[in-house]
Amino acid sequence: MKINFYDESISQNLVVNDRKIVFPSSAFGILRKELVRNIGIDRLKGFLFHFGWETGVNDAKEALKKGLSLEYMIKYGPILHINNGHIRGIRHECNVELDENHNILSYFSTGTWIDSYEAEEHIKQLGKSTSPVCHTLIGYSSGFMSTVGGEPLLAKEVTCVGKGDSECSWILRTQKEWESEMQDELPFYNETPIVKELEYTYEQMLEQKNFVTRLADFQKKITEEITNGSNLQTIANMVYDIVQLPIIIEDIDHQTITYSGLSEVKYLELKDDMEQYIQENAHKNTIKRKEKSLLPFRKKTIKTLNQERLVTPILVQKEVLGYCSFIYEERKNDKYEEDYLFLDRFANAASLILLNEKTKFESFERMKGNFLEQILDGQFTASELIKRGKYTGLDLGQPYYITVMDYKKSQTSIEEEFLLQEKIFDTTFRYFSEKKHNILVCQRDGKMILFITNETLKKPTIYDVMENFHDFMIVKYPQGDFKFGISNVGDGIKHAAKYYEEAMIALRLTGRKKIVPFKTLGIVGVLINSKNISGIKMTAEQELGPLYKMTDPKTKELLKTLYNFLLNGGKLEQTMSDLSLSMSGLRHRINKIESLLEKDLRDPNETHQLLLILKSLIVLGELDIE
Repeated sequence: MKINFYDESISQNLVVNDRKIVFPSSAFGILRKELVRNIGIDRLKGFLFHFGWETGVNDAKEALKKGLSLEYMIKYGPILHINNGHIRGIRHECNVELDENHNILSYFSTGTWIDSYEAEEHIKQLGKSTSPVCHTLIGYSSGFMSTVGGEPLLAKEVTCVGKGDSECSWILRTQKEWESEMQDELPFYNETPIVKELEYTYEQMLEQKNFVTRLADFQKKITEEITNGSNLQTIANMVYDIVQLPIIIEDIDHQTITYSGLSEVKYLELKDDMEQYIQENAHKNTIKRKEKSLLPFRKKTIKTLNQERLVTPILVQKEVLGYCSFIYEERKNDKYEEDYLFLDRFANAASLILLNEKTKFESFERMKGNFLEQILDGQFTASELIKRGKYTGLDLGQPYYITVMDYKKSQTSIEEEFLLQEKIFDTTFRYFSEKKHNILVCQRDGKMILFITNETLKKPTIYDVMENFHDFMIVKYPQGDFKFGISNVGDGIKHAAKYYEEAMIALRLTGRKKIVPFKTLGIVGVLINSKNISGIKMTAEQELGPLYKMTDPKTKELLKTLYNFLLNGGKLEQTMSDLSLSMSGLRHRINKIESLLEKDLRDPNETHQLLLILKSLIVLGELDIE
């Protein structure tokens, strides 16, 4: 079906220069909502008042052309209100005093608007207000009456349906009569005319559009840099070129990863200033917020005497890996929100780069850990291991040490224990990576195995390295109890399993010590290494006699007492303190042990042999008296 249609309609009554345009009230409601979003609720009041004022002035000028009296014009204003659709009805009372020249001496008018469109639309679009909302209506009334009255007459809304009142009521008086009661509100009646408001709104919208365009372009450039494989320093330099704000990127421990827009001298100055701020506030922060870090999980502004920082975290897999900061040395404006949008996108880019680096680093370290497993299991020949070691950056032809680290495991679920192992594993290889120690790390039987070559150690001894690592772990995990067993220096990669066994033996004899090298075990290490296990057990049974029945709890207490007494060289006071016993209680136990063993514990030959036997049983796992 085809339809052809032609029509032409022209209104003969339309006034071209000042035509009336009809819109539904809901359209004004939508306009009101958009204005609130663009210029804010505070400026909306003046904007709508002047819109109403100019509408009232135009209607008054048209009415004055008819030569009507002031009395009639006062009655005519409410009729125009209704005809324009502003209200459905009105109750109105007015008292006017004129001089002989018909100039207004005093004016007092009160009334109620019935079904104000403005109150209705405000509630629909924005909800209830805390103050009157019929701004175009009071503007219209004020503009109309000021024009017909020949002097400023201002309306004020007293109650309003838009704020929950039962009706919209108003008072209209001369500006002179209002001055004593409306000193705080009069400036609002004299705000920028609507044309200027529109110009300002347009400028604001244009500025916002330009900012959004800049932000989108910024995001595009960052995405391109990430896609091209640029590193964090390159992207930081690009961001500084765009936003012209110095940037510092730090890790979770406040150590700087990179920075841009600062000289090295200035950077060190700001770094020292920030460290001082953290130290001064650390104790207070820990008590009040129970957080380890002063820097936030979300954006924050930090101010010191020398700088101001806008800080946001770098989140990777819901974990804070570091922080991005914009640095302000002289703050000239308050565009934190705009700056934050740039900073947030940069932090997102940094998180992607760090996640990529973290994944590559962890994958490589776990590959090295698997390689250590193969070394300990003797899966390849020595030449093959040395060749493969080159791929990890290690010369396995060099002398080496094997260290076994154990740590206290809390009584938690398997999942929590696994997460703790993963954290400790991650912390371990990151610590040695930062120290420039290229080592192999793996987990075995719930313990951490570390393989360190002499070439990697350079000047520090293996004991010094492990002592520093132990101190670091205690700070990182304050509830932890870390112990280390260190092998003798290894000669020949094919014998790694032997040195692993030495480290395990040393670990079992840590006792009150946190770090025990195998070489300090003396004859105990030699005995166990000789694999003469049956001989050790036979000697132990012969020398310990009835105390060798280690399943009995009372017997175990006596063995623990004997072991500590021998370790302390027979010193009763130290042993009493270690075992939390009274002197009389300790003496009673010693006498009982001597009676059961039929030995004199003051005889050095007897005590030396007994201590050697007890240490051997501990290493073999036959005795647990910790």
